[in-house]
Amino acid sequence: MRLCFLLEILVSTLVFSSTGTIAGTVFSRTTLDPVPGAYVMVDGSEFGAVADNNGVFEIHNVPVGGYILRAASVGYHPAVKPDVIVRAGRITTVELALEYSVVDAGVIHVIPDYFSEDSSEPVSRIQFSGEQIRRSAGSAGDVSRVVSSLPSVAKVDDQYNGMPVRGGNPMENGIYIDGVQVPNISHFPRQGTSGGGLGLVNTDLIKDVQFSAGGFSPRFGNRLSSVMEVQLREGNREEFDGQVDFSMSGFGTVLEGPIKNGSWLVCARRSYVDLIVEIADVDALPNYSDFQAKVVYDLNQAHRITFSCLGADDYVDYTFDQAFEDGNDNYGITDNWNAVAGLGWRWIWPGEGFSSTTISFSGIHYGGDYFSTISQDVQAVQNSTEKSVNLRNVNTFNPVGRVTLEFGADAEQTSNRFDNFYAADTTWSGEPMPQLHVDTGSSNLSLGLFATGSVQTSDRITLTAGLRGDYNGVNSKMSLSPRGSFSWEPSQGTAVSISAGLYRQTLPAELVAREKEFSELENPSSIHSVISFRHLLTDETKLQIECYHKSYTGFPCDPEQTGYFILDGVSSEQDLYAFSDLQSGGEARAYGVEVTVQKQLVSGFYGLIAGSCSVSEYRNPDEEWRRRIFDNRWTGTLEGGYRVSEKWEFSCRWLAAGGRPYTPLDIQASEEQNRTILNDSMINGERYPWYSSVNVRADRRFNFSESSLVCYVSVWNLLDRRNTTATYWNRIENREDSIYQWGIMPRLGLEYEF
Repeated sequence: MRLCFLLEILVSTLVFSSTGTIAGTVFSRTTLDPVPGAYVMVDGSEFGAVADNNGVFEIHNVPVGGYILRAASVGYHPAVKPDVIVRAGRITTVELALEYSVVDAGVIHVIPDYFSEDSSEPVSRIQFSGEQIRRSAGSAGDVSRVVSSLPSVAKVDDQYNGMPVRGGNPMENGIYIDGVQVPNISHFPRQGTSGGGLGLVNTDLIKDVQFSAGGFSPRFGNRLSSVMEVQLREGNREEFDGQVDFSMSGFGTVLEGPIKNGSWLVCARRSYVDLIVEIADVDALPNYSDFQAKVVYDLNQAHRITFSCLGADDYVDYTFDQAFEDGNDNYGITDNWNAVAGLGWRWIWPGEGFSSTTISFSGIHYGGDYFSTISQDVQAVQNSTEKSVNLRNVNTFNPVGRVTLEFGADAEQTSNRFDNFYAADTTWSGEPMPQLHVDTGSSNLSLGLFATGSVQTSDRITLTAGLRGDYNGVNSKMSLSPRGSFSWEPSQGTAVSISAGLYRQTLPAELVAREKEFSELENPSSIHSVISFRHLLTDETKLQIECYHKSYTGFPCDPEQTGYFILDGVSSEQDLYAFSDLQSGGEARAYGVEVTVQKQLVSGFYGLIAGSCSVSEYRNPDEEWRRRIFDNRWTGTLEGGYRVSEKWEFSCRWLAAGGRPYTPLDIQASEEQNRTILNDSMINGERYPWYSSVNVRADRRFNFSESSLVCYVSVWNLLDRRNTTATYWNRIENREDSIYQWGIMPRLGLEYEF
């Protein structure tokens, strides 16, 4: 805060009465056709414009600040877009999608819709704008941490951004950026999951994020729990713009500008977190860098080519001295890289629909050398590279106003190489475990076909039915996954929806490559059943209540360690490699109720209040039901903020949850062997203390004639609560010990836009 006030004094004489421009397009959500003649207005002002024959509009000389934009046209429901930020001397680009009205085409609807709903996916879906993600307290611009505020996501570890959705493992989540499937969007990724240490997608490039916690469309395959779609914005088509960021965790730049019939956008970031090691009480010194780029080129009005890419490089050296001081069993170096590139082609069929085709490459390398703190002998060597080439086509066809068809296909060719070594050790039960050297490669071709039909039978009822078929080259098996939903709107602003579907996912490549017979293991599947109730308390405030049930089958289990859940091992006390044999037959279930009240930023205040009560359990053959490690039982979120003016904005977030289950130590055996030995009679039988974290943030914007400066101050875990990550046996001191999550951690930053 003091930094903000000092800057205010220094630049107060230079601040001008600044203006900017709002420009964009108005189009049909169903067909992507432009809507000529649509009227676009800035709410609460006299500023407005009429879209031309291409649906393009421009509104000039708008004073800097945050606005609500409205668009209306005959035959369409009006569109409302809050959080439109006008910056000094810059062009703010906005896309406004209008939904066809099924009533008399001569009627213009004037009731605003602040919540974008998809009639084909009426349950468990929420959208965040890029601005909502940028200003979220306690997230550091990490998309995954923003989504973690939702009641469907378990609260596990501040130092890990993986999302356990409705009791599932983070490996069960699918991530797409501009239609391209991305295995992991995190720095320091954990192999076999979709999470890591910190998000690598730059918030300033995000247009919006749509997250589905269940009941998602058949166009998404090979995922059991959730799907997150990230849409990146285009670069400026009219002028060159730039931004420089400087914070306690790193620095970066964003540059963008026009090309003929298109635009380009690039960014790069680099960390130097050694300055905050003592403040944040972290155990090691991580260094990371990332880059992103997007190029858009219009061949003509119907055809558009898009190229996008992202990459990251991560390195951390956790030294012997640090490990000895912390009482940890191992130390070493982690060295990873991650890269994705995709080429997309969008084809608009005039008046009927559109097609999106993408071809992409992704590669991720997990590297590391780890040593025992006690003996300094090699404990593990990781050298894994996973690559894939994806081809995906999705078509949306609107033959008549009440019917929408979606169909397409996807294909993936993977090529993986594993050269991993694990020294002889003991299992978590204290049994001897020989050394393991996995030196193998694998490849697989998978194919998928999908189709969905959505029919609005009346003004109030929508029926959706879909089917997905998949071929898995590992075991040469075919599978079908039917999905469907029913939605009823008894009155305007109120809806009741029911959704059910079957979902499937292949096993992690590292696990399948371990032994030849593992390729014959059954692929896990889950059945989602969701009942949803939505009601608008006010135009900008929505209440949503959802009850869900997920039933899993086909999980692998180890007959020698029957009580443990193998696939959760990567996120728990049991390592993924600590097994001797595998067979199919494991089951899991999750069920609960979630309540969310979300208020959009319309009149200064915005916020989200959410809570859940849930159960997540598993069992192996002939075993009892046990808690999964993501079973918080209850969660609570209180998040919101207040935009005082175009200069000041304040936000806060409080997360609370029941303690997650864990397996306690066998104290006597651990002391005798001086190593972590778990109590097999109490697998996941105890819980850590309840979790709580309060995060606050303040933003101050300084506007000049052709540029602006944003200063922000954020504090994570304001109350400095000691949330427990894990309990283990400290081999240095031969005693039980705990690892704690982040303590109080301030973050300061500057963003200069020009």
